[in-house]
Amino acid sequence: MELSFGTNVLEHGYSIGRLAGIEADRQTRLVRNIIASANGSVDVDAEKRPLVDVPADHFDGDIVLRGFPATGEALAPDEVLLLAETTRVIRAGRQIGRLAGVEVSPETGEIVAIFARHHWWTRRFRLEAPGLDFSVPGEIRVGAATARAA
Repeated sequence: MELSFGTNVLEHGYSIGRLAGIEADRQTRLVRNIIASANGSVDVDAEKRPLVDVPADHFDGDIVLRGFPATGEALAPDEVLLLAETTRVIRAGRQIGRLAGVEVSPETGEIVAIFARHHWWTRRFRLEAPGLDFSVPGEIRVGAATARAA
């Protein structure tokens, strides 16, 4: 399932904002929550919803949350990986783009790949998760993995 930042998020037929970010477990890379806000940025007005509220068959278009929210388990603050449009993608010490979205396995909730772009007018490129390092907050470091156009 692909989660692209800026996608409209609907709950009970009403818009709660646009997808602004994703919270994941830093060690296992399992997505726990999605973050939505009216202006599409992670701020004090942003709302969290567990990933289990997103239907597994979501592929494109608006994210329509399930009618009955589930409760998610809380992570310790040092284990939380926050991914948003402000997250930089770095290769060999140079910025090659900013995060545009993530691909999540519908079965497990694990991050399978990320999508990034250098500028808003350039094509997105896709990077597989096994070649990525999420250890630095605000950055995703690319190893020897090769990028391909999305």
